[in-house]
Amino acid sequence: MRITSPVLLLLISAALAGCQSSPDEPCGLGPAPDAPGFAEHNARRAEENKRNGFERVCKANLERYDVSSDFVPLQRATEKLAFKPVDLAATPLAQYQALGGMMETVSGVPSRLYRGFRTPQGHVLTLFEHDMSADGTLAYRAPADEPERINGMAARLVVLEAGSGEAVSVLSWQEGRRYYELWLDKNAARLQLKPQLIALAAALPKSIPAKTDEPARAPITLGPDGRPNVPPPPLTLPADQP
Repeated sequence: MRITSPVLLLLISAALAGCQSSPDEPCGLGPAPDAPGFAEHNARRAEENKRNGFERVCKANLERYDVSSDFVPLQRATEKLAFKPVDLAATPLAQYQALGGMMETVSGVPSRLYRGFRTPQGHVLTLFEHDMSADGTLAYRAPADEPERINGMAARLVVLEAGSGEAVSVLSWQEGRRYYELWLDKNAARLQLKPQLIALAAALPKSIPAKTDEPARAPITLGPDGRPNVPPPPLTLPADQP
């Protein structure tokens, strides 16, 4: 999410609401946390993941991970960024064909970047970075949902596959105030590519937050319903915007 990308989820939900769905290939993001059936929906997903190593979804659920049509030359995509992306020169990604990039804003702040690559095997990889210090957002990730480890950091791998055989694998983790996702346009469970994905993530250098002098924030707490109490991002614009 982009599951793991919290912005635009309402737009995604609306777009997927009209999609054809079946019990075997569900569409959309599922019930809201406060909706009836939320716990049962998550339990079914967990059981399917345990049984198959991936989730079956409709093709529309995969399309939101294909942002390549919006890619522009990387220099153009990064020229207004509010943070410094991690340098990939010494990583395996530097050996892959670069497909360009795309900037995204949060509360008017250009704090997100997507970079695309094509591997020698023809697979498409997308690296997503979100510097939360730039826009002031906070994120909560349940420890039970992050069984993987990247240089000791908790991580999660979600693999989605449509009936057509098309698939996407999403590895996500947080390093300090930098949130990452690494997308692969293949089923990493079927092709046994999880070790390679984790190795690519582990090769990234340490990030430098846009703001090193952020004021102390209260830790995120869980409400009586078990949901995190995450404050909204500050509604401010960067200094160079009117």
